[in-house]
Amino acid sequence: MLEVAGLHSFYGRAHILHGIGFEVGAGEVVVLLGRNGAGKSTTLKSVMGLVRPASGRISFEGQAIAGLEPHRIARLGLGYVPEERRIFSDLTVAENLAVGRQEPRAGVPAWTEERLFALFPNLAAARRRRAGRMSGGEQQMLAIARTLMGNPRLILLDEPSEGLAPVVVGQMAATVQALKAAGVAVVLAEQNLHFAARVSDRAVVIEKGSVIWTGLMQELRDDARLRAAHLHL
Repeated sequence: MLEVAGLHSFYGRAHILHGIGFEVGAGEVVVLLGRNGAGKSTTLKSVMGLVRPASGRISFEGQAIAGLEPHRIARLGLGYVPEERRIFSDLTVAENLAVGRQEPRAGVPAWTEERLFALFPNLAAARRRRAGRMSGGEQQMLAIARTLMGNPRLILLDEPSEGLAPVVVGQMAATVQALKAAGVAVVLAEQNLHFAARVSDRAVVIEKGSVIWTGLMQELRDDARLRAAHLHL
C-alpha cells in the first residue's frame, strides 16, 4: 500500500533523512522506533507532503506522491495525525469531525459520527463540548477521529501515546487494533516500546535519519540483545 525508498529530506541546510526506506501492506501496522530527533516525525511529514523530499520515491497504492501538496495526498486516502494534534479548540467535538469529512472510498470503512462515537465513547459524551476544554487524551482521540472522517486507507500517527496516562495509552492501543481489524493500514512514529509491541506487526528502527534495523515486532520484543544493540530509548 505504501512504499518509501531512498528518502532524503532537509530542514534548510540540515540533512535530516538519509535514504529512509520501508513498506506497509494493507491492514498492517508498522512502527518507526527511535529517540527524539532520530527522524521519525520528519519521515511522516515527508510522506504526507508537509516536508518536500529532496530525493527518493514515495508510492501510495502504486501512485507516486513525492512532491504532491498535502491536501492532494489526503484526498487519495492517506490520513495524518500530527504529534501536536492540531484540533480546532474553539469548535465542538462534532464540528471538528465535520471539518474532516470526505466521501466514502471503495474497499475501506465508511466512518460516521456514530461509528466513531462507538469507538471513542469519551467523545460521544462530549460531542457538544469545545475541544479546547478537553483532556489531552480526549484531544488525541478527537484528532484520530477527525482524520478517520476522511475515510483513509492508511493513517500516519505521530507519537500517539506521548504524554498520556497509562489507562489512556491502553485505549490508544485498542484504537489502533480496531483500525487494523477494520482493514486500515497504520504507520506509527513511537518511542514507547511497550505500546509499539502491543499493536505493531513490524518495526523500523531509525537513528540519525537512517534505518538501522527492520523486522518483525515480535522478534525485537523477544530479543533483549537485539533491543540493546539497536534501541537506546
